Amino acid sequence: MADATSFLTEGRAALERAKDARRRFVELPADADYSRVVFAFDRIRAPIDPARGWSGLWQHTHPDPTLRDAARTLEQELSAFDTELSLDRAVYDRLALLATAKAPTPEEARLVEKSLKEFRRSGVDRDDATRARIRVLSDELVVLGQEFETNVISDVRSITIADGRRGLAGLPADYVAAHVEDEHGAVRITTDPSDYIPFITYAERADLRAELYRANTTRAVPQNVGVLKKILERRAELAGLVGYASYAELMLDDKMVGGAASARRFIERVVDLARPRATAELAELVAEKRERTGSADVIRDHERFYWIERTKAERFGFDSQSVRPYLAYASVRDGVLATSQAVFGLEFRRDDSAERWHPSVECYDVFDHGARVARFWLDMHPRPDKYKHAAMFPLASGLEGERLAEAALVCNFPEPNGDDPALLLHQQLTTFFHEFGHLMHHLLGGRQRFLAYSGIATEMDFVEVPSQLYEEWAWSTGILQRFARHNVTGEAIPAELVQQIRDAEEYGKALHVVVQMFYAALALEYHSRDPRELDLLATMVEQKRKISPFPYEEGTHFYASFGHLVGYGAAYYTYMWSLVIAKDLFGVFGADLGAPDPGANGAAARYRRHILEPGGSRDAKELVRAFLGREYAYDAWQRWLES
Repeated sequence: MADATSFLTEGRAALERAKDARRRFVELPADADYSRVVFAFDRIRAPIDPARGWSGLWQHTHPDPTLRDAARTLEQELSAFDTELSLDRAVYDRLALLATAKAPTPEEARLVEKSLKEFRRSGVDRDDATRARIRVLSDELVVLGQEFETNVISDVRSITIADGRRGLAGLPADYVAAHVEDEHGAVRITTDPSDYIPFITYAERADLRAELYRANTTRAVPQNVGVLKKILERRAELAGLVGYASYAELMLDDKMVGGAASARRFIERVVDLARPRATAELAELVAEKRERTGSADVIRDHERFYWIERTKAERFGFDSQSVRPYLAYASVRDGVLATSQAVFGLEFRRDDSAERWHPSVECYDVFDHGARVARFWLDMHPRPDKYKHAAMFPLASGLEGERLAEAALVCNFPEPNGDDPALLLHQQLTTFFHEFGHLMHHLLGGRQRFLAYSGIATEMDFVEVPSQLYEEWAWSTGILQRFARHNVTGEAIPAELVQQIRDAEEYGKALHVVVQMFYAALALEYHSRDPRELDLLATMVEQKRKISPFPYEEGTHFYASFGHLVGYGAAYYTYMWSLVIAKDLFGVFGADLGAPDPGANGAAARYRRHILEPGGSRDAKELVRAFLGREYAYDAWQRWLES
């Protein structure tokens, strides 16, 4: 793998090739063939596409701090070129010559129409002074976004349990074994997900859960409070310069939802549908807490997962720990890969000769009918200074006959070590399938003629559909029994246990929906209001009291580590919007996902052909219509919510 100097050198060389492609595009003669012009325009960004992908990955994952810094520097330079290109009047004017010409294909006509609109949304038709200010704001936003994310990654907080492992009552044995008492007999628990999630879910001591929750929700404070204010101020100014009332309006007017007002109505509709069941679920949690503690009238955020777990155990006789022996990490990895090969008709071959940025990283080549068509990487275990959550990072957008699609999956699952097989929770298995759904979307959508359509280049509020849909495979008895085997006895996971998982783990889903809508509403409000008058904390408390059933904890500032505010901006509603569509699509597959689905007309093959392979070449609504034979509906999602 490259060192920092060579990485920057190669990235800057790619940038020069992109600049040369831009120059050659502008110099095309006025009578150049329509297709030639479209192709030349589309290829302007092609040289820097892989450099952008690797810089995005390595600034979040590379163990070498000098390379992380180089990746951030290169991302800034590439983003500056993107901004410069979006404001280049000569490029716009040359492409605009095609606006009234007859396109040879609908695909080319769509590319021209959408590109010209995006130029105007970027401010290309504004005066010189305005374009100069847009350029400054855009460059600043890249740096601020990097600063926000770096602050979150680097600020790992912890609590110290003075009475050592006695404070770990309720946690699984392997968790306890992994936390060694220091010379004073104390144990340290961090806010890293591998520590935080089990502790907040299983630890019996409420005072320690509250302390860890507070540590987690004050990460990157006060640094990111100021950074976020600057991000919102610059985004709002940028939106105003290109003629929008708010950044939310600018960001959402080309999405499936159709604008900020429609997004707000969607959030309100979902809250109204979910609130009755959420209220009933909350009452059950309060009753369970009262029965076990003697008094209770409220559930707080640091208690939510604990009391959901206790209530599930009481109602369903189910302990989520009982699933873990069937979900050793290596078996889960092999199972997800085997399932994906079968579902999508592919073959994955591990390449141990590929250079890696960390010894735990794995590389796989993807073959389709014997031809190598893509490559992906798995970076699945936690380490210092690494991205803390789970995500798919596109590394290269595929181009038919020119370049293979490439991507990396980044997670933070426990790592096998000696006799420790690294047992996962079912929710971690679901996360694996979710992120692999993104991966398949990018790789299978990466065999395009045009870069603009390659991979997950679709509307942002459709991007989560393939990942939300693929979570369903984590619940299938037929699928799970192929790889979920007891790490000691080798017994396949019993069908009865799978049904228990489904019954129990879906408990509390209405509360989950309402909390997600609180996040969605907060992101929308932050980007809709005048940031000069915006109080980040007061707005968060206001939205929490309006939507969430859990009271605000004084002194906490979770928005300072809410990373989706950088990547998703005003569009956090995307997750639930996509789930509505995904539940409708899933109805086509039938109940038993373990059954074979051969032939070109099987549900999986049609899903691959109509949803994944087109990439961004058609509007998302058209993709859905092609697969379903109709418009999508809320019915399946509502049945799921009410079941």
